[in-house]
Amino acid sequence: MLNVLFFGTPQMAVPFLDWLSVHSKVVGVVCRPDEPVGRGYALTAPPVKQFAQKKEIPVFQPAGPWTEEQFAQFKALKADIGIIVAYGRILPRPAFLAPRLGSINLHFSLLPQYRGAAPIQWSLINGDTRTGVTAFWLEEGLDSGPIFHQVDVPIEAADNVKTLRDKLVKSGIDLLGRVMTDTAKGKITRRPQEGECTLAPQLKKDDGKISWERPSKEIVNLIRGIMEWPGAATSYKPEGGPAKLLKILRASPVSADRGAVGEIVEAGNLGVVVKTRDAGVRLEEVQPEGKKPMPAWSFWQGARLKMGDKLGEN
Repeated sequence: MLNVLFFGTPQMAVPFLDWLSVHSKVVGVVCRPDEPVGRGYALTAPPVKQFAQKKEIPVFQPAGPWTEEQFAQFKALKADIGIIVAYGRILPRPAFLAPRLGSINLHFSLLPQYRGAAPIQWSLINGDTRTGVTAFWLEEGLDSGPIFHQVDVPIEAADNVKTLRDKLVKSGIDLLGRVMTDTAKGKITRRPQEGECTLAPQLKKDDGKISWERPSKEIVNLIRGIMEWPGAATSYKPEGGPAKLLKILRASPVSADRGAVGEIVEAGNLGVVVKTRDAGVRLEEVQPEGKKPMPAWSFWQGARLKMGDKLGEN
């Protein structure tokens, strides 16, 4: 049984730590510091730390500049291999080389595509039909190390960032099993990354602003990719009231051959259709400013809007 040093922070990393806690000996967990959460800004431990504490696994939470003392602590754990899943910070060389064999990073794309912080989101935004998970050997550089194993995952038209993440986590755990089995047998490979390199930078708040001048499929792909954060949003102006923000949570491309760009051209129990540059987008689930998510038809019935009103010009 291999000794593992695990690096990870958010909820999506927990299933991987759970699997490792059963199939290996996790000698330590490294995660980001506790952070204020919620309206009361209560200092809250990240999900990986909470899981590790329940399993009585030693937890390390480096804050600020890395220190030689921290590297010495990692080395003293005598880990055979490091496993990294969404740690959320660039690891310095002495940290990822502390385990005897070095460290494997599980990245949610088919590297060298989508190197960076938001590969799941950008694969959806760009309308890809396939993605995957790559287990690669960490080195200095942005997701550039040699590949150990890789698995393809199809992207369905109905997928959004939540459903695709679930699929990738499931496939990623299977891939982790292959990594650990082959490592235990000494069947270690290091295949150079090949093909075009693309980047998946951290999303910004401004990325969520919908431009109805764009093609309908591009708008829908944006909604699919950023529904969690920053969220795709437009504005609307109720009759007799000020402009308000409207988040679009679920939508689909449809044909629309009338109306001006941004104009509401149809409304019914299937949703509200907005004209785009080339066709239309049917809003299916929305979240008006200050309210909970709701079907777009319910929003329409109470929003004091009319056919021909425009979104995004207020």
